[in-house]
Amino acid sequence: MKKIFAAISLFIILNSSSLFGQDVFGVGAFIGGGTIKGNSPAQGSYTASIFIETNMPFVNIALLRLSFLYAADFNSILPDSRVVYNSFVKGITLKMMLSQLLENNFYLEEGMGLLLLNDRTFSDTDIMDAGLAASLLAGIDFRNNLEADGFRLGAGVEYGLTFTNTLASYISFHLQGEYFF
Repeated sequence: MKKIFAAISLFIILNSSSLFGQDVFGVGAFIGGGTIKGNSPAQGSYTASIFIETNMPFVNIALLRLSFLYAADFNSILPDSRVVYNSFVKGITLKMMLSQLLENNFYLEEGMGLLLLNDRTFSDTDIMDAGLAASLLAGIDFRNNLEADGFRLGAGVEYGLTFTNTLASYISFHLQGEYFF
């Protein structure tokens, strides 16, 4: 996983400048709730993610987002000495993101891309699964245009589904903040 993460990071750094003028670089995070599952019934979870995004090479309308996701069973934040193990999943996504600025600084954001998810839903499970992730978000853009510096805030949903090994998946309903440089 370290080699894959390093390769994706190097790809983003080398391609961070756009061939179409203004460079865009954003950082952000989201936090929320949802469900996780592997070879088990879905469990209520909290989710957190951090991400960076930049221009995609040769594509003028989309941004490339690399994110790290962590989702764990709600019981892990409740004090209980009887619980021996709390389920969680963690992973990275590489998504193509599209944004549409609507009236009065409202915006929509859609994304789809690749997912690499580490399934830890049972204490004896530690399996990497590959799949797809998709997201949808609506929010308020505090910038004057899509190429200016500033903040965006929104509420959205992200769904990740893997197609290998334990077929691990997650869904997250979250609040997201992002800053563009």
